[in-house]
Amino acid sequence: MWHILRHNPRAFYWSLGLHVFFALLFFVGVKIDRPITEAGSKPRVVQATIVGDAALEAMVAEFQAEQARRPAGPEISPEISGEIRPGVEVPPDVVAPPESNQDDLSAAEAARLEAERLEAEAADAERLADAEREEAQRLEEAARAAAEAERLAAEAEAAAAEAEARRQLDIARRAEAQRRAQAEREAEEAAARAEAERRAEAERRAEAARRAEAERLAAEAAAAKAEAERLAEEKRLAAEAAARAEAQRRSEAVRAEDERRARAEAERRAEIERRAEAQRQADAEAVLARQRQLEEEARLMADFEERRLVEELAQERIEQEARRLAEEDRQRGLAAEEAQRTREADPSSSLATAQLAREADRYVPVIRDRVRQFWVRPPATGRDLATVVSVRLIPGGDVVPNSVRVVQSSGNTAFDQSVVAAVNQASPLPVPSGPVFERFREFDFTFKP
Repeated sequence: MWHILRHNPRAFYWSLGLHVFFALLFFVGVKIDRPITEAGSKPRVVQATIVGDAALEAMVAEFQAEQARRPAGPEISPEISGEIRPGVEVPPDVVAPPESNQDDLSAAEAARLEAERLEAEAADAERLADAEREEAQRLEEAARAAAEAERLAAEAEAAAAEAEARRQLDIARRAEAQRRAQAEREAEEAAARAEAERRAEAERRAEAARRAEAERLAAEAAAAKAEAERLAEEKRLAAEAAARAEAQRRSEAVRAEDERRARAEAERRAEIERRAEAQRQADAEAVLARQRQLEEEARLMADFEERRLVEELAQERIEQEARRLAEEDRQRGLAAEEAQRTREADPSSSLATAQLAREADRYVPVIRDRVRQFWVRPPATGRDLATVVSVRLIPGGDVVPNSVRVVQSSGNTAFDQSVVAAVNQASPLPVPSGPVFERFREFDFTFKP
């Protein structure tokens, strides 16, 4: 039913109105077993008069007089003669009395019967009037029911029309909602297309920017590579010039040393003191110059691999120079032994040796700081480790290749190897020149973090 009301309200309200109409006709019906007065016919009026005992006696006397005036042998009515005719109801007391009293009672009986007939006719007329009133009332109620049915039908029609209007309005609202939803979907699709285009444009721009950045980085890398090559070449040339200058200086030092030994013993002592003072000043200046040189090298050094390349180029020359100097060292060793024997014989030479030892000790912290700059702490190593390594140097502080070896291990192989690598990478080490350098040709170096 509710499905019909939602989809076809007009049919629902028509059906409801018809059911109400038939219900009214059922409850307010017309009895078919009674005669229906035709429209326009006039009701039959029965006049009846109620008489008392005196009037009844007068009527009886008048009736008797009239009977006396009639001719002999008059016809006696069925009611008076006592005959029972078919279809005539005779009361028990109307039965013909005995013949002796028949004449006395005939007039009274006739009057009584007439009165009863009149009363019966009056009662019939009253019943007929009641029936007509009931019929009129029933017809009026039927008219009212028909009017109510028409009103209900009109209300049902109005409700159906209103429901139809609501349905049309609902259809219109749904159509408007669909139109709005369609418009919103189209707007969202347009926005999505615009967003996709914007993202595509942003991606294109980002890709162009990435390509431009890659090209710029490639150009910078090429320029950096060219600059590194130029610096490496300059450093190689500088190393070669420094090696030549060092070789020349060494040869001059050897010649000066030979000349010094050729001078008189008296001048030797004074010369030792003077040269010791000059050496201290020169060593201080050399340390400062070396520090400045190291800072300059640190600024120019692009990375560790470039430095290794330079060292490999100079390694061969250093080895050749080391072999050449080995012979000179041997000769100087012989001379040193001779000088040692001379110093042992002379108390003043012991004082000079102690002074040289103190001067050498001043360079040990500097060498340790230099090595610490290149040392990389291995993972999971403590701070209380210490390793002693043996190092061989040539004049100028360069480490003889493959000469660094562990003399006293720390117990941690990774830590020992890191110290060896740091000593090799720190080459050249800051060492003095002259007689003090002899203590650093081969020495033991203790490294602590």
